[in-house]
Amino acid sequence: MIWQLTNGGIEEFSILVFANEDEVFAGMFEMDGKPKHWSVRPRVEPFVDKRKKQQKPLADISYVTHGTIVLNGKAYAALGEFLSRFGQLLELDCNGEVYYFYNVTNLIDAIDVDCSGLEGKSVVKEAFRQDAIPSTAQIFKDPRTAHHAIYVNQAAKAVNRRGDHPQ
Repeated sequence: MIWQLTNGGIEEFSILVFANEDEVFAGMFEMDGKPKHWSVRPRVEPFVDKRKKQQKPLADISYVTHGTIVLNGKAYAALGEFLSRFGQLLELDCNGEVYYFYNVTNLIDAIDVDCSGLEGKSVVKEAFRQDAIPSTAQIFKDPRTAHHAIYVNQAAKAVNRRGDHPQ
């Protein structure tokens, strides 16, 4: 079984936004499964809804754009070692604190295009080839959806539930 890793707390928690749009347009946050090399720590900040007096708090794991997650120090301490097996945890500056942008670099060609729902050439409802996914814990992106989706297999979900982080 495969799940898409998403942030389910958007109603209760603030999302993060990029402080410098030039970094976005320069491709710093292009999520294609390739390693990133940042010479400076990009800045992000909590989204501010100017219509509301009380702003939403930040979660330990936040959302900045489709197919990404950002961890604060607490989440990084708990999950960083495990997550780093499947990608990079790149430092961000969030109001003077270090946060970690998770760039998944573990690419697995696992989507069964013939059985998936498509809009044009875009996959909108994934069906996976189970034989393509290792039985060991995996957090991965498929090349077809790398720009907007992170996936987790059953073994990785089980690791998360148990709270252990196998080597």
